[in-house]
Amino acid sequence: MWWGFECGDGWEPLIRKLSAEIEAIIVAMPEKERKKFRVKQVKEKFGTLRFYMGVAHDAIHAAISRAEQESAVTCECCGKPGSMRNNGWISVLCDEHQAERQKKR
Repeated sequence: MWWGFECGDGWEPLIRKLSAEIEAIIVAMPEKERKKFRVKQVKEKFGTLRFYMGVAHDAIHAAISRAEQESAVTCECCGKPGSMRNNGWISVLCDEHQAERQKKR
């Protein structure tokens, strides 16, 4: 992966689950097809998870879409339920982490 992970630790379980789903999809493919799949970037953008691959498959796109939707209600800091907040930077935060951000302002 070119840039590594550019998101908070709270999404680590989402990324692990998504990675396992993608791996299962790829392993089920013919061996000669498997090598073309590579993760390019994992990051937060506009408050939600983005998981970019150079080449993908419909089932992989669907798995990525589900993870991105789940990230929209998962605190990026801790993984607890959260909601979209705009503190000058759009992010998904639980009430506790939102309060911490407000104190820093």
